[in-house]
Amino acid sequence: MKKPTCLILTGIGVLLLVLVLVFVGPMFVKIFQEMGDMLDLHAEYKRTLREYANEPLTSEQEKLLLQLLEVAATSESQNVLSLDTILSSEPYLTYINTYDGKEWTDYTTYFTAMPTQNHRNIVLTRHTGLLGEEMEVEEQEIWIDYYYILRNWSKTGKNQLNNKKEFEENLQSGLVEPLMERESGTGFTTKIVKMGMVSALMVEDSELFHNAWHIRYQTYGTPEGLLRCAIATPGEFALMRSFFEDSAAFEKWIKEPIRKDDSNEEQEGE
Repeated sequence: MKKPTCLILTGIGVLLLVLVLVFVGPMFVKIFQEMGDMLDLHAEYKRTLREYANEPLTSEQEKLLLQLLEVAATSESQNVLSLDTILSSEPYLTYINTYDGKEWTDYTTYFTAMPTQNHRNIVLTRHTGLLGEEMEVEEQEIWIDYYYILRNWSKTGKNQLNNKKEFEENLQSGLVEPLMERESGTGFTTKIVKMGMVSALMVEDSELFHNAWHIRYQTYGTPEGLLRCAIATPGEFALMRSFFEDSAAFEKWIKEPIRKDDSNEEQEGE
C-alpha cells in the first residue's frame, strides 16, 4: 500500500478510535472535514523534519567533527572510547551547552535529562500548526508528555497498524485519560480528538531520524558516521540515546535498518 493512502486510512482509523474513547459523535463531520487540511500540514511538517535530519554539516560543524575524531583517535588505552565518552569531551559539551542553553558537565547527564525544557519547546513549536493555538498550557504539556511516550514506543518500527492494541492502550493511558481528568469548557472533547489524531501522525518521527542516521553511518562508518549524527541533530540524538540502556544498544539500533524494506522507501519524496 502506498504511504499517502496508508496514512489517510490510518488517520481515519485513529479518528474513529479517539471518538469512541471519549464517547463523542456530534462533531464527527466537522473533524472529518478537517482531516484533509491536517494531512496537508503533516506532509509539510514531515518534509521539514526530514530536511533537518538530513541537512549537511556546516563548516563550523565540520571543524567540531575533526576535533571529536581526534578525541576518538587519541585514547590513552587500547580500548576504543565509547560514543558517550567521546561526546563528553569539552568540544562537544561546549556545542550542546550552546544549543541547549544550559551548562552540562557530561553527556550522560545531558541525555538522561531528556527531554529538556529546550527540547520540549522545540517540539511544541514544531507542532503548533497541527495542534492549533486554542489549547491551554496544561493540555499542551499532557500532549507533549504523550509525544515522548510515542517516540520511545515507536523506535523499533511499531505503529498503529502493526501494533494496534499497544497503540490503543498508550493512547488511552497516555493522552485520553490525563486530558479527561481535567475536562473543562466547551469544545474540550474536540481538542482531545484533534490531539489524538495529531499524535497518530507523529508515530514515524523516531523512524525518520533513524533512517537519516542509518544513511550517515552507512556512508561514513564508525565513529565518524555516528559523530556526524550527534553534531547534525544534537537534541534528537540525545533524546533517542535516552531510550536505550547503553550506548552499544543505541549504536546497534542506528546501524541496523528498522525494517528490511525501509532503505528505498524513506528516500522517496512525499
